Amino acid sequence: MTDVKTELRRRALARRDLVTHAEAHDAALAVARRGLALVDELSARTGLETPVVSVYWPIRSELNTRPLIEALARKGYRVVLPVMHKVRHPLVFRDFAPGDDLVKGPFGLSEPAEDKPARDPDVIFSPLAAFDRKGFRLGYGGGIYDATLAQLRPKKPVTVVGLAYSCQEADHVPTEPHDERLDYLMTERELIIPA
Repeated sequence: MTDVKTELRRRALARRDLVTHAEAHDAALAVARRGLALVDELSARTGLETPVVSVYWPIRSELNTRPLIEALARKGYRVVLPVMHKVRHPLVFRDFAPGDDLVKGPFGLSEPAEDKPARDPDVIFSPLAAFDRKGFRLGYGGGIYDATLAQLRPKKPVTVVGLAYSCQEADHVPTEPHDERLDYLMTERELIIPA
């Protein structure tokens, strides 16, 4: 199973790395519009006026989420960024507003400082390496989002949206018992509701 996942991850990330600057820019704007519309819809459906929305800070060739963060903040939603402490351990989510300084975390990621309040999100926009239309994601191999969702979902309703370029789609993502299914997948082209 590990070899299959490793190869699928390698191929999907290689395709993602080929996305041009112009394509990445257009994708970020499309996802910001689509992501804001989805949060608006979820907010109306659940009755949460100001849901807590987690959005990852992009690294490497990940789909750029900064326009989405700015759109959510402008609309008055509470934005949090994930903070990673250990592999295979749940994330902590800390407040973030555009313009806030970020610090380098223990794994080299840009994260809110420890003095920012921690909150459990209602909506999580998750990065990924590959996805399929059944709602399964292949992450980077650390098991962090699976551990996070396994801890959060029993405590409260949380909607999880995988963000990726359409070129990262796979016919089938191999799964294991601990793999958590996503509620939605969003690309520059469409919002996918898993079958």
